[in-house]
Amino acid sequence: MRFSDRITFVTEKEGGYNPITGEHEEAKLEMVTKPCNLSTMGVDRTNELFGQIDKKITVARLQSPYTKPFDYVRIKGQKYNVKRQSDYRKGVFYLEGVSGG
Repeated sequence: MRFSDRITFVTEKEGGYNPITGEHEEAKLEMVTKPCNLSTMGVDRTNELFGQIDKKITVARLQSPYTKPFDYVRIKGQKYNVKRQSDYRKGVFYLEGVSGG
């Protein structure tokens, strides 16, 4: 299996007042990019797992599990929310695209 695609895990850090420095800090995005294998899920399998056939689900398979907390992922500039993560293989994510992201 080729891991020629890239997935970016994005964590949004909130800004606000920092009592240690006495300054207001801006919100930051922390991004971690990993190699992955991307594929789309067929209609039959989407119906079996999620009970919906009108959703386009993208499957991202990583070489090793990614266990750090994150808010959403980006693939080729498009924002995706994680619908589900595989229980037995923590490196498999089922993603649903976000419109306007």
